[in-house]
Amino acid sequence: MTALARNVRRLRESHGLSLAALAERCGVAKTTLFKIESGRSNPTLETLLALGEFFSVPIAELLGGDATPAIEVVRAGTEGVDISGTAVNAALVRSMMVGMTLIEVIDVAIHPGLWETSVSHGPGAREHVLVRRGRAIVGPIGQEVELDTGDYATYLSDRPHRWGNPGKRDALLWVIHSFPRGGNGGA
Repeated sequence: MTALARNVRRLRESHGLSLAALAERCGVAKTTLFKIESGRSNPTLETLLALGEFFSVPIAELLGGDATPAIEVVRAGTEGVDISGTAVNAALVRSMMVGMTLIEVIDVAIHPGLWETSVSHGPGAREHVLVRRGRAIVGPIGQEVELDTGDYATYLSDRPHRWGNPGKRDALLWVIHSFPRGGNGGA
């Protein structure tokens, strides 16, 4: 069995999916998935991209040997994917599937005196906010709360919500997004 076959099967089973369910959710034919898991296929780049996107893993991890390290470390100052807005500097540090939930870890700096509104992140989505330094006002529109250094808040982000900084210097936060996939409720 090839590394690709082992990795696709491992990821599918870890998400509790049948071949038919995976085919339906990622848009790859069930026969193609069966051939991949049997080691009898040379999938197209489009198929590999669809699988990588669905499982939130790079193609190299699908094709590689041991895809699950014992521990993953992201060092301070390591740049993530820039997802900054007008009022915030933000970097997506890590994205991963935990069961049927996509988890994103985001390093955020909210600039003083500025506000940003975020649209719904979809049904069941939730934000977990931990203020590392400064003050921030966060939450669904009309239900915002003020947080100080060390405070934590969580709320459903399946509706418009806001970020603001009433302080005089950047507020530094860790934000964890959770997006349920194929199930009900939030994480």
